[in-house]
Amino acid sequence: MKYFGFTVLLFAALMLRTFTVLAQHRYYARTLRRLAHEHNHAGQVLVSGSAKGRFRGAVAVLVLRTDDETITAASVMEGSSVLARFKDRPDWIGLPASGPLPRCSPRLTKAVAEARKQIPGKGAPPSHQPRSARAAAVSGGAADRTRDYAAARGTRSYPEDPARSRGPIS
Repeated sequence: MKYFGFTVLLFAALMLRTFTVLAQHRYYARTLRRLAHEHNHAGQVLVSGSAKGRFRGAVAVLVLRTDDETITAASVMEGSSVLARFKDRPDWIGLPASGPLPRCSPRLTKAVAEARKQIPGKGAPPSHQPRSARAAAVSGGAADRTRDYAAARGTRSYPEDPARSRGPIS
């Protein structure tokens, strides 16, 4: 009972933080839906990128033409709190996303570069590329994991023919 007031204060701060983060996430999703609805045309793609600084972050939501990466619409958010809001950037429209952009901070430049990586077919980041068969075999593919699990349980496993029955290992 000695720290009850302090505990209530910490819990209230945690709940306030949770609700403000959820509100900012809803705001982000609403901005994405708005841009997607306004620019739902063939040959255009909606991409988003983010970058963190020590105290401030940046998020760039861009609508790009897929053939030449020209910006059709742009909305950016920079800030250090959940109160940061998206601002449309009409001065970026018609400029290539790969070139220098006016009034663009270093964090925002990184966010735009991250957004450009999200363009389908233009070189996804290595973490999103499918692994080769050799890499899967070296790191333990599904068949290896099934065999290991079966050995641990003491049964046989036939991943190449699932119709075969499994019996005890003799």
